[in-house]
Amino acid sequence: MNGLTKRASIPNPTPLLFLMAGTVAWCLVWIEDPGSPWLLLVLLLAAFILLPASVSVLANRSALALPLLMGAVVMPRLFVQIGGLKARPEHLACGLLIMALPFWLRQPREAVKWFRADYLLIAYLGAHLFSSLVMSISPGQTIKWALQQIIVVAAYFLVRVLVADKASFRRAFNILLVAGTMEAAYAILCFYSNLLFGTEFGMEIGQYGAIPGTYGTQYEANLLGSYCGACCVMMLIMYLREKNQKYLVGFAITFSAMAISLSRGALAGTLFALLVAIYRSRKQFDYRRVSRLAVAALCIAVTVAPAVLGMWAERFSTISAPTEISDLAEDDSTRDRVLTLGLAVEGFADHPILGNGTSSFQLNFNGPDFGLGDAAGWIGNSEARILYDTGVVGFGLLLAVLVSLGVGVKRVLKQGTNFALEALVMAALVYCVSFQFTEGTLLAFPWVHLGLIASGVTIFLNSNGSEQNPGFPASPEFSSQ
Repeated sequence: MNGLTKRASIPNPTPLLFLMAGTVAWCLVWIEDPGSPWLLLVLLLAAFILLPASVSVLANRSALALPLLMGAVVMPRLFVQIGGLKARPEHLACGLLIMALPFWLRQPREAVKWFRADYLLIAYLGAHLFSSLVMSISPGQTIKWALQQIIVVAAYFLVRVLVADKASFRRAFNILLVAGTMEAAYAILCFYSNLLFGTEFGMEIGQYGAIPGTYGTQYEANLLGSYCGACCVMMLIMYLREKNQKYLVGFAITFSAMAISLSRGALAGTLFALLVAIYRSRKQFDYRRVSRLAVAALCIAVTVAPAVLGMWAERFSTISAPTEISDLAEDDSTRDRVLTLGLAVEGFADHPILGNGTSSFQLNFNGPDFGLGDAAGWIGNSEARILYDTGVVGFGLLLAVLVSLGVGVKRVLKQGTNFALEALVMAALVYCVSFQFTEGTLLAFPWVHLGLIASGVTIFLNSNGSEQNPGFPASPEFSSQ
């Protein structure tokens, strides 16, 4: 009995306290001065104290891995300079989890069932390495960016390892929704704090001319809008399928955050995905659900619309029915996207098969030559960026990954009801649209999303597609479907 009591004792919190203290110190120093030399001191502290302690905690508490990863991927705005590169929380989190991975693999656990999409994704990363080494005008620089891309995509494979059964899939899905809701709530706080008190935290002042852009902790406002839009689509589907009020509250919060981001691409993607989701769920509509959705929509309109309606009108006024190409110059973001897209097409034409190397566009882009000051080169379209970096080979491999996932999802949904997986796929439609106007695949959050879809495909294909098992309940009204 005494032995059992000792084994069940509370774990030593010292490593976790070190991790929290170091993280707080890093964030405080970064907020005060992102280029401060004190960040190096915090980094050394992390290397010699926090790193071993964190790996030890994660090795023995693998349940902490998913919250850490999904929390880190919504904070790419934070960074620390390491060797001329910006190490973001998602890079550090992936690095920690990779170091803990050998300890997890030694423990008894559900075996990961790999499939074609996983191997194709590895080949896609190989295309990044090859083009960066062989095709780049500066291999030493592009190989660093290629390694950053590999670390980011590692989030996909970490999710595949950590999510290997139905219970862990549902847990990961819930963590994703919680992280999205918390990010949305923080972004709303930033927006209203700026509106009422003139604060600037979480805001990019003048991003849209005279209108500030809200990014919260995301990389920038367009990506905040895309992320929150995807979350609000998942919330709506889960509410319609399971009738739980918490999803309705989450829908209102995440939709509001998408609205205050003022991202036109995110708005288009969210509305498109919501229409598809509503069409697919039309049989689940009844008076009670419609009335509650109407109340939620009214709350959003009352609290958010007065603040953003004028801003949205101004955002769309600059692109309304241009009569001449020169009219596009009135909208800074549209002009910049058209310019960089045209230059990207020219660069792709030079090396169409293997591309120019990861993130190499900025090596050939000189802002002052185009009247853009010291602006860095950035291709605001995912397909154009991937074609420029890796050519048709890399683009074809990534397309094959998505097709493989789509085929797997179709097979799962044919076999039985699967609300969470359906919600993830509907939310991915937001990224399909919004990433036409902003590039997000260089960050980790879409790869976490794809990794969760891939895990769902392999889990449910090997269990006849049904969500219904002990610990993973479905609503009674759908139990016969």
